[in-house]
Amino acid sequence: MKHDSASSRIHLALGTACAIAFGASIVGCDGGGAAPAKPSSQGANPATTPPSSPAKSASDAAIALEPTTLDMGDLIPGVPVTKKVKLTNRGTRPLTVTNAIADCSCTTPSWPEEPIAPGATVETDISINAGPKQGVTLTKRVTFQLQVDRGSGPAEELAFLEVVGKVGLFVEVTPEMIRAPADDVAEPGFGEITLRGADNTPFKVTGFDPPVANAASTESALNHTVLIDWAKWRAERKVPRMTILTDHPKTPELQVLVDFLRASRRGRSIYRYQATTMFKSFPGT
Repeated sequence: MKHDSASSRIHLALGTACAIAFGASIVGCDGGGAAPAKPSSQGANPATTPPSSPAKSASDAAIALEPTTLDMGDLIPGVPVTKKVKLTNRGTRPLTVTNAIADCSCTTPSWPEEPIAPGATVETDISINAGPKQGVTLTKRVTFQLQVDRGSGPAEELAFLEVVGKVGLFVEVTPEMIRAPADDVAEPGFGEITLRGADNTPFKVTGFDPPVANAASTESALNHTVLIDWAKWRAERKVPRMTILTDHPKTPELQVLVDFLRASRRGRSIYRYQATTMFKSFPGT
């Protein structure tokens, strides 16, 4: 009966965590959007925030993780990195990893499908796909759900893995939020964005989508000034996002989102699009 009660608490916590994570996925996170957690041949399992747990201390844990903190190294936005972690059964009976849950959709864990024999070690993959935010350190957590038998029947336990990585800063954009003039401004003028090659790699600005801006120079340089023509932007039906194209090997596309007010017939603001500057980065060719 005690086992049933503990199991119910775990399942309730996991269900609550799934709901919280779903809401977080709408808002977004610095980690960005990778595929959800899944084993090699099973259906996808939504990434969630792990629940509070009956995890054992390191000395009493049924499973040993090596390493306990998985360093993914230097990361490029939008470029997945995969590394392995070792799972060792420290007990005297086989144990099964029933699930692996990441606290962010940018992190994708897998887990072994077969039971792990006593004393045996298996490897499993952990992937991370950094989101658009550059120049940040990511710290994520993966929770492994275990089915363990310590001699009194099956029981559920949890084990935790920390996943860390540093997202590089390649092109710095200032400001990170660009606000368009309100509808009642007759001559909206221009909005200025500055691009700086933070990794000292000269690059060219090669175009815009939609074509509502111009670069002060088309030559290769470390710094560029981009002017958004708000009149053209209005003619493009006030798109909430503009893509700046470059020949930088690690940031060929910069996506700039716009914060603006759209007036109603009565002169009141009925819509507001708020956004910070976001980046979509790809590996060099």
